Amino acid sequence: MAGWYAGGMIDRNHALSVAVQAAKEAGACITRGFNGTGGFSVKTDPADRVTATDIEAQEGIVRMLTEQFPECSILSEEAEGGTIARSAEERFVIDPLDGTSNFTQKLPHVATSIALQQQGESVAGVLFFPVLNELYTAVQGQGAFLNGEPVQVQSCGSMRDAYIAEIFSDRMHRGAGVRYPPCTAYRKFGSAVTALAYLARGSVHAVALHCSLWDVAAADILIREAGGRIECSWNGEDHERGTLTCIAAVPGIFEEFKAYAETQYSGDLPR
Repeated sequence: MAGWYAGGMIDRNHALSVAVQAAKEAGACITRGFNGTGGFSVKTDPADRVTATDIEAQEGIVRMLTEQFPECSILSEEAEGGTIARSAEERFVIDPLDGTSNFTQKLPHVATSIALQQQGESVAGVLFFPVLNELYTAVQGQGAFLNGEPVQVQSCGSMRDAYIAEIFSDRMHRGAGVRYPPCTAYRKFGSAVTALAYLARGSVHAVALHCSLWDVAAADILIREAGGRIECSWNGEDHERGTLTCIAAVPGIFEEFKAYAETQYSGDLPR
């Protein structure tokens, strides 16, 4: 077990290996649910749903991480009691099933997200899309990968030439007053993790989200290792279960895209 720790901290590559295994087991659970029938409960909003599969997937991930890293804290979306608090320096941040509304509608953009954070920074991450059989992985300083092959963001020098994936949330706007950016094309996937993964692999050029920490923790390291830029800021109180504003883009348009988001959605962005 000593080899699993480096300088008193969890070895990042070992953490990634365990997280991949946990994500794949969760993926098997998600696939069974996706191919079956089942209902859902509404949390805070008609589009904010939770299913038995969310809970089952989370329980399996937490169990595996706890067995392997009993001293590490865990923050998960569906945990009723909040954080499983252990170490103050290290934690896993989990979204067992991102895109639950997609899941209930049999749309394939659903994913499990697991990140290892050390001293508040994401240093290893896994995104697994079981229906699409896509596994994204990243460790700080080692690059970003999709099914074992390296991925990088796609260069773009102007928003007008860009494919933009998300402009904040339809939960908030319901389409009212939303002005789409001047770009080549706009895409919306119904899943924060999907939009961020597609940025990292070079399919889109920019993403703006109102989200939670578990939505972006693993994607953060993936995007940075793929050569992208990402900035997240707390909306109001700095709290691990609060909401974030996340701006992510390829370097060539990051400042332009951020300025556009701040101009068009200034009422939604933190000051």
